[in-house]
Amino acid sequence: MKAIGVPLMRTVLTKYPNLKLSLTESLSGATLLHLLSSEVDLALVYNPPSDKDLIAEPVLEEQMFCVGTEKLIGKKTPIPFEEVTRLPLILLRYGLSARALLDDPVLLKRLEANAIMHLNSTSGMIGALTAGLGCTIATTHFVSEPLKARLLVAREVIEPKLTRTLYLCRLRNRPMTYVMEEMCRLIRALIADQVGRGAWEATLLI
Repeated sequence: MKAIGVPLMRTVLTKYPNLKLSLTESLSGATLLHLLSSEVDLALVYNPPSDKDLIAEPVLEEQMFCVGTEKLIGKKTPIPFEEVTRLPLILLRYGLSARALLDDPVLLKRLEANAIMHLNSTSGMIGALTAGLGCTIATTHFVSEPLKARLLVAREVIEPKLTRTLYLCRLRNRPMTYVMEEMCRLIRALIADQVGRGAWEATLLI
């Protein structure tokens, strides 16, 4: 929502004035539940679980960083994964989509095992990070404002590099309507535009 929400709403209001658009924002696990319960037609979800009822199209890959105050995690130089696991980690809970944080489930389990706290709130996460209560694994896009304000720093994680993949999902048993096809096309185009302009640091997969 943060990256394409406003452009999506503006485009729908301008080009599709008769379309009743309803947007829901939540962590990936809750978003997936909304889709599986047919509360929404389309969903952008990070690393959804394999499900015979889902059609999941990969759209982009993001690099993950160790994010926290400079006092807590140090200068903006690359940091090995092993060193990250020894830091006071605060992680978001993603529920049904447990792999939403990372592509690699083995590395994810190691991070979760060492986390000092789990949160269900993105605003709570930002507050905890800027207060120096701990650090997290996130994209630079997620913390773009506090990074610009120099409240936080982001260190590239290496050995190995950490990534996650965003998917455009829909239900297999729900027929594709013209409106759904148009929304899929629009979402892909807006994501490609944001990545192409550098507003969303990611690698396109579409």
